[in-house]
Amino acid sequence: MNDNPFSKQDDIVITRRKNPKGEYAHLNTSELLNAVKESAHSTHRADLDILLEIFLDRYNARQDELDKLNYELAQRVELEVQKSEANHKRFEQQAKMAAMGEMMDAVAHQWKQPLNALSMMGDLLVSDYESGDLTLESLKEMRQDMQVQIDHMVTTLREFRNFFRPKKKEETFGIKRSTQSVTLLVKDEFVKNNITLRIVPEHEILIYGNENEFKHLVLNIINNAKDAFNERNIEKREIILDFTKDKKFTYLTITDNAGGIPEHIINDIFKPEITTKPEGKGTGIGLYMSTQIAQKLGGILSVKNTHNGAMFELKVPHVI
Repeated sequence: MNDNPFSKQDDIVITRRKNPKGEYAHLNTSELLNAVKESAHSTHRADLDILLEIFLDRYNARQDELDKLNYELAQRVELEVQKSEANHKRFEQQAKMAAMGEMMDAVAHQWKQPLNALSMMGDLLVSDYESGDLTLESLKEMRQDMQVQIDHMVTTLREFRNFFRPKKKEETFGIKRSTQSVTLLVKDEFVKNNITLRIVPEHEILIYGNENEFKHLVLNIINNAKDAFNERNIEKREIILDFTKDKKFTYLTITDNAGGIPEHIINDIFKPEITTKPEGKGTGIGLYMSTQIAQKLGGILSVKNTHNGAMFELKVPHVI
């Protein structure tokens, strides 16, 4: 027996334990779950903790990826919403500017006639005075006629100011009175263009919403009809405004005989930047904004062609 500890002995082989984590790392999720199940039911459960650790690490990594993806998606959605809101505000501003230009022309036409009349009346007063025909009675009569013209100008100016005054408050208002207000503003312009505007019902119907926005909707549609009349050189020109109601809804229809909307764009006519007008003469913003106004009123704006023109219909819940 060799008791010398330094004497040569048989080689001792030391085996390194294989790395289970490295061995299992290549497994896909399904295979990893099977390995966990086998280790859980085996009497040799030394690698179970390692398997579970791999599984949890992989789960956490996937969860981190998902959280990152959700965050990036939320950021993209927020950015798109901001872009959409910015575009909507841009469209709204363009529509207001276009409407203001139209209304400035209308007011100019509305004032042109009474200003000419006032000028003529002033000349007549001077002429009557110089000829000795001016009497107190004729002076009073002339003053009354002048006041009629001035009242017409004041009414036009008041309607113009109310039309563009910001009005966020929603309230109950009458369709007939509101449409009459719009037709008053465009009356002289439409007379100049030989267009007859008719409001059919004698009765009033109330709806709830922002009245100025409703006026913009009506103005957009009748101005589009005016432009269509002029582009197509139609002789007999008529726009009819009618409104009715049933148990649930109020309906406003605006019908013209301007030849209708081309079939290839009628389904897209309410989209922004879609227009029937020649290039450079229309933005396509007016009808898009009109649909937005209809939605604010809780309703729907639609259009269809009739046998000789177009008919727009606004359908809104009526006031009970």
